[in-house]
Amino acid sequence: GPINFTISNSSHEKTVRLLNQHTTEKPEEYNHLLPSELWGCARVLSNFFGRLNEVAVSRTQWSIYETPLPGQQLQAKSRIVQTEVRRSLSYATIETMTYSRDNENTIPHMLQLDELLLFHEAPANWKYKERFVDDHDATDFIVPRTVYFRHDWNPRIWNNNIHHDWAQRWGYQSGLPEFIMYMDWIFDAFIRKTGHGTNSFAIDVSIILPLYLGNNFEVRLREEDHC
Repeated sequence: GPINFTISNSSHEKTVRLLNQHTTEKPEEYNHLLPSELWGCARVLSNFFGRLNEVAVSRTQWSIYETPLPGQQLQAKSRIVQTEVRRSLSYATIETMTYSRDNENTIPHMLQLDELLLFHEAPANWKYKERFVDDHDATDFIVPRTVYFRHDWNPRIWNNNIHHDWAQRWGYQSGLPEFIMYMDWIFDAFIRKTGHGTNSFAIDVSIILPLYLGNNFEVRLREEDHC
């Protein structure tokens, strides 16, 4: 990069509307941008490598420092931090910074470290094995949700795309939702619990397991004491 972009009011309104439609909780008003709207990784990489059809995010760390408003001029730049092969699968770790255009030297709005699983290099016979993780820990706050897609991933346009049934080739039940929705769901639960919409905080997801369109699930939060 850097790549310049702006999130319009209409696009932001759609993101917030979908977020509020797919939970039984009361609607929340978000005048500021949500984490998914600040994600610059795909914007940057697709500009250099083409459409990122055959990738899935396997783990991620996002640090959110400021949540700007729709219409604000933004920039994003990325760098490939690491590439590696684990158990015959190829991964690339990408660091991305999103900040205000022409103001790169200030604190960024968001810093992301995403590990991408590269399906175009996966062995032809590799299959994902579905896993279930049962969380028995105490939970302080729960937000029920239903999986939705923000974008219509037309297979005639998006060839070999992980967001539609091409994912079944790799052992998934169906197309995977946009992983950035996970981050909005976590962010939304945090805001509902704390009421702090602009405070700096981090989201660290060590493993991302698949959900599918229409699945019902819960976002669970619990407080922990830290020294």
